[in-house]
Amino acid sequence: VGGLPDGIVDADMIAAEAVTSPKIGNGGIIQVKQTIKTNAWSDNDTSYVDITGLNVTIQPTTNSNKILIRFCVHMGHNAATQHVLQLVRLVSGGSDVPINPATYFDATAMFYGSAASGAEAGWERNILSYEWLDSPTTTDSITYRLRTKVFDASATQYVNRPHSTSDLTGSSTITAMEVVA
Repeated sequence: VGGLPDGIVDADMIAAEAVTSPKIGNGGIIQVKQTIKTNAWSDNDTSYVDITGLNVTIQPTTNSNKILIRFCVHMGHNAATQHVLQLVRLVSGGSDVPINPATYFDATAMFYGSAASGAEAGWERNILSYEWLDSPTTTDSITYRLRTKVFDASATQYVNRPHSTSDLTGSSTITAMEVVA
């Protein structure tokens, strides 16, 4: 009874961003930001350093929404040792907060091992992926970034390539998605 005739409301009649989070409902994704790192990077620091170019910035629309972080990093190495990858949150004007707890002796990091030795070790590459549903409780701009360190300064780790070649053998991503809570 009544109403609009078929076809009267189409995509051109709907305003941009007219579907708001209350209309989407809890669990809906309302914004996605992604960074893709396509160049190689290396480091042998025994203190945490940022992986250059592997960060993403997002600004939540409400302080109750959550941020789903996903990353996939291609890492190579030159030594059979442990390496560390850490996800960090930085809210505008705040301090770094490591946010990926693990159960190992450093509870703020993701560890990965390098088991190969000999000639094959230089060609080995790990693909590290992880996701974390963060509750930042802010509407300020947030930057999520990845940082890393080695335990032995003679060890070098690489992003997007193995040790034995400077040719790129992968790309790495970090993605932030705002989830309605």
